[in-house]
Amino acid sequence: MARNLFIALFGFATLFVRAQGDTARIQLPVRIMGAVVSGNKTTKEHIIVRELTVREGDTLTTTGLYEELERSRQNLQNLGLFNTVRVLPLWISATEALVEVTVNERWYFWPSPIFEWSDPNFNTWWRTRDPSRLNYGLFLNKYNFRGRNETIYLQLQFGYARQFGLRYRIPWFNKKQQWGMSIGGGWFQQKEVTIGTYDNIRVFHSPAVGNAREETHADAEITYRPAHDMRHYLRLGFTQADVVDSVALLAPDYFNDTMTHTRFLSLAYGVSSDRRDVRVFPRRGHFAELKIQRHGLGVLDEQAPNTTTIFGSFNKWIPVRQRFTLNGSVRGKTTFGGPVPYFTQEGLGYRSNAVRGFEYYVVDGQHWVLGRSNVVYTLVKPLVRRAEFMPIEEFRTFNFALYLQGFVDAGYVWDDRYADRNFLDNQWLSGMGVGLDMVTSYDQVVRLEYSVNSIGDDGLYLHFTQPF
Repeated sequence: MARNLFIALFGFATLFVRAQGDTARIQLPVRIMGAVVSGNKTTKEHIIVRELTVREGDTLTTTGLYEELERSRQNLQNLGLFNTVRVLPLWISATEALVEVTVNERWYFWPSPIFEWSDPNFNTWWRTRDPSRLNYGLFLNKYNFRGRNETIYLQLQFGYARQFGLRYRIPWFNKKQQWGMSIGGGWFQQKEVTIGTYDNIRVFHSPAVGNAREETHADAEITYRPAHDMRHYLRLGFTQADVVDSVALLAPDYFNDTMTHTRFLSLAYGVSSDRRDVRVFPRRGHFAELKIQRHGLGVLDEQAPNTTTIFGSFNKWIPVRQRFTLNGSVRGKTTFGGPVPYFTQEGLGYRSNAVRGFEYYVVDGQHWVLGRSNVVYTLVKPLVRRAEFMPIEEFRTFNFALYLQGFVDAGYVWDDRYADRNFLDNQWLSGMGVGLDMVTSYDQVVRLEYSVNSIGDDGLYLHFTQPF
């Protein structure tokens, strides 16, 4: 008995010493000797190295090294330039390593068709299935132009709204790759416009002759990225819009004072902190954003809105188990000045700023807040498969993931202009439900959700954006 006890204690002590030795080995300082990049046929190497959170000459523990390499991989994946990214240490000795980066590039030239609904979401359009309310045309996108992550796109759109635009974006132009810029503009023409809401349903007007509205816009933006997760921008914009007389008569508040024309400069500043692991469908990290925008600078103004808006948001993802993620977010917008013309105001119900379950409504107002909470369960973990039969290398890599989620949303719109004819204004709105989310190659998301809202409506809804 004593002999067996001695052997057990000796074995435990040996394992303990070995574990201590392993821990000490794990915590040995590792010096980074440089980076080796492969797989980049188009992308310049310095664009890839820019996203690495470690640099030549840095010294880290082994544990710290693997954490930084994983964050570097996430940064590269979030550029949207690659199907897959692998970032691993290439050991030279026990205390020296190179960073080995292997990428599989995407297809960068997309003559992608435009086929979209003019309503706030697919579900609203599906109620009428009116083909005249569809937009169609072509986007000519050249991503990763010159291999420097620059983007050029040309928009040619017809149908419900005719729209033509051109934009050129440079993510950075200085040696430290911190300062970038974007410049673009377009022209917009629409036969029918929304002139207001009644019972939180949009009211449309289409003149007998001509187009209801024409608009020209242009902007120039400077961006500053001092760190991997921080981004600032300053944007100067120009907007000129005209409506026909009947719009101004039916909706005197469209530009305010029954005016048929507006022209103004706008200035916007924004800052964001982005620590999401995967931007298209995060499961860990946070995203915070603040935007301040002024419409009307006193130069070139004609019937300018003369309003200032402040928008803020915070989103947090917390993995609680291997397959479960908790998500919570809050966002809001407030407007100063006014009265706010209908042309520039926007409440809840547009794009992603909506309480789920109220897909068929819009809630106009000058101030709003929206909270969302999600519990996400990974049904099929993100997987990558190769389709060798595809003739083009950039399309041989296929990504797929499937998620089940439960959600609760709540929102409130403060409105002092339209509340007398819209029953959802100035009250708390809530919705809850379950959904099935599919994420596929090239950052495509498809969501099927069943939800019930606070006024008793329920339904099955289809969306093509992330649920956060």
